[in-house]
Amino acid sequence: MISRTTQSLLGAVGVLALAVGIAEVHPPTGQAAVAGATVLTSVQHSTLVCPPPLQGLNGSTGYSLAVPGVPASGTGSGSVSAAAGAGSNPGTASLGPLTAGGGSVLAKQTQVGGGSTAKAATGDKAAALLATADGATAPGYTVQQTTAGPGHTLSGTACTSPGTEFWFAGADSNKGSSDYLELTNAEATGADVDIQIFGPGGEAENTQASNINVPAGGTTSLLLSTLLSPGNDNAFLSVHVIVRSGRVAAALHADSGSKGADWLPATSAAAAQVIAGLPGDLTDATLVLAAPGTLDADLKVQLASQSGWITPAGHETVHVKAGMVTAVDLGNITRGQPAAMRLTPTDPTQPAPVIAGIQVVRGGKGGTDTGYIAGGGPVGQRATAAGSSGGDTTLLLSATDAAAVVKVSSIGDGGTPAVQNVQIPAGATVSVTPKAPAGGTFAVTVEPVSGGAVYGARQIGHDDASVPVFTLQPLADDHSTVQIPHAVQDDSILMP
Repeated sequence: MISRTTQSLLGAVGVLALAVGIAEVHPPTGQAAVAGATVLTSVQHSTLVCPPPLQGLNGSTGYSLAVPGVPASGTGSGSVSAAAGAGSNPGTASLGPLTAGGGSVLAKQTQVGGGSTAKAATGDKAAALLATADGATAPGYTVQQTTAGPGHTLSGTACTSPGTEFWFAGADSNKGSSDYLELTNAEATGADVDIQIFGPGGEAENTQASNINVPAGGTTSLLLSTLLSPGNDNAFLSVHVIVRSGRVAAALHADSGSKGADWLPATSAAAAQVIAGLPGDLTDATLVLAAPGTLDADLKVQLASQSGWITPAGHETVHVKAGMVTAVDLGNITRGQPAAMRLTPTDPTQPAPVIAGIQVVRGGKGGTDTGYIAGGGPVGQRATAAGSSGGDTTLLLSATDAAAVVKVSSIGDGGTPAVQNVQIPAGATVSVTPKAPAGGTFAVTVEPVSGGAVYGARQIGHDDASVPVFTLQPLADDHSTVQIPHAVQDDSILMP
């Protein structure tokens, strides 16, 4: 006689064997490239969060959605071409309120290779927004938020994915500054966050920066100066956001008063850093470095200029004490040539992780505006920047290794993109004005064609009452694909 336990075990083995048989007959659908132990496939869903625009009572904020790719040929309006792994789902990209029922969708995009725009509510109570995309519209989905603020300033940021850790370099506590950290939670449950702030004297201790609750579907706005303990005034800072439970999207807006304002791009710690996007016509720049570990960092400073690698006189090396922030006044370091900065350990055998950012100031006696750049990765498979405009957009592209060629495409609201190939000499930076397609606002994509790694930034700027207002955003991989584990069937697990 067979016991009930044995019967149950045999039944379970039968079910597993049946499941294995089905998997053999019906392999996973969708196109994917197998690479080693992982499968490279297109992103199927994308979630981005746009922080509350700090526009004051009289400022204005616009949003630009971009869905890069090539539209399907021979199909009607609104149709899309299925990206690798996207199957038959055309998908929809949209921008709207953070929570369901909070209002109507502001913008929607259903066609690959196009974009759309929207405006924020007026006044100083405009809320954070949620941008989502699925199916064929998800790979590379990008949203730009740009604010014409009070006092002749232009602030811009790419809406970001929620995460559990963020670093910012370049905030400050100088007199007249007003820096806000915006923590937005798009999840259905609350999140708990700790904030670490580092200055020239080390970590600023303050219990108000611990156990911060960010409600579900809401934003917690923190004035940075209220989190600082005495003795951290008039200094550049590095800010570390650590999410203890849940996920948030963190954004830091630095307002330096009469100097100008902009959002700081998030960055990460690394022993070597490349900071792309130094404009040739800057009037002042400040390098902000933090060594978050237990080791001091000694770094060699190089610039990839239009004419190739140079070592800036007076700034050949920089020393950063462990756990502290060092700010270096670079002055007019580019001297008319756009550049990228490379920081590498002076002794490769003793690397120490650092956080790196640069505050950039443009203008003169008539007024100035401020932008921020930070250490980041290369453009990767493809970088996408939404919200560009004809005549006001400049790409700053640097080849830090071998010479490179990239394809720059300008994508309007559907139609044929304007395309140009750009050659970048080894160790050099080039300034590119992308070709504007028909229409107004457009997105720009940068794709490597050949050669070494390329780093870059996109600048939007124009004169506002003689003030050269501008904003800078890094050109980073738009994460159109993702690597997933490559499962290998092993029937032996069913054998006793």
